Amino acid sequence: MDKLHNQQRLQAVRLMLFEMAKGNFNIRIPSSALDDELEALVVLLNMVSEEMNEAIFQWGYVNTHKSHHFSTQFSLVLDSNLCITNLTTAAVALLGYGSSELVNKPLSVFLTAESLEKVRAAHQLLHPSICNQTHATLHFVTKNNLFLLVNCTLLSLCHDSAVLLNAVNSLPETAVFDLLVTDKEPENAKQIKSRQLDAVLLQRLYDYILHHLDEPLPPLKALSKLFSTNEYKLKDGFRYFFNTSIYQFYNEERLKRSHLMVTESSIPLKNIAYLNGFTDYSNFSKSFKKRFGYSPNELKRSKPVRYLPLRGSC
Repeated sequence: MDKLHNQQRLQAVRLMLFEMAKGNFNIRIPSSALDDELEALVVLLNMVSEEMNEAIFQWGYVNTHKSHHFSTQFSLVLDSNLCITNLTTAAVALLGYGSSELVNKPLSVFLTAESLEKVRAAHQLLHPSICNQTHATLHFVTKNNLFLLVNCTLLSLCHDSAVLLNAVNSLPETAVFDLLVTDKEPENAKQIKSRQLDAVLLQRLYDYILHHLDEPLPPLKALSKLFSTNEYKLKDGFRYFFNTSIYQFYNEERLKRSHLMVTESSIPLKNIAYLNGFTDYSNFSKSFKKRFGYSPNELKRSKPVRYLPLRGSC
């Protein structure tokens, strides 16, 4: 029995390490009553995950390749007895259960005891004449028996005794892809594999654009040759994954970078235009004003930095 229990604990550690490697620092491993080296490792992992989560979001870091780039809202509809009567697709992806495993089940099955008490206390406050919403940080228990830390809002409904539990959280990249597939027409395994390969290709194009903002964007035909694919896949695929066209994304990013360089440096405006892929200052100024509502020379510039001579130098 002890051997089986330790194997389950090691499996939880492996799962958490995989989640952390993917950039998901919202996962926690349930603690046990045991006092051994494995439990010490669990405590250490939970502490590291919590500190990494706070540090990353405190500094506003978002990695476009990792899970924190993909945020989703999930909702649960609860009856007066706190049983789940309905839910969104994202709840299925986050918790790892099938929808049939969640619907008509008590919320207590999927929460830690401490979190359940928070929900019950919040539920007592949810009355239109007192408070129509309240907030709580809850630990959900996933199907893999890991803790998922989620900031939630509980809301009362105007003409019903039901309660709406809303939360916004990050999803692993694979789970987001599953949601995209679920929201669209059904696809077979071959189509899904093809879409995943497209995602890798278009992420490369996304990175290429960000690394070449100082150059004019090549025509679509040249880009398709550069990435060894056809124009249709680049054009439609980019819009599918990023909800914008290739040129609109390129233009938006170089103008945002131009704005930062204008306000935070003393580089001449014509040079800034050139450094952001504009071959003509007039076009740069017009595009800048169209995007921000004012021209570059209307912005307050940073003063040139004066460097003091080193001691002993002439």
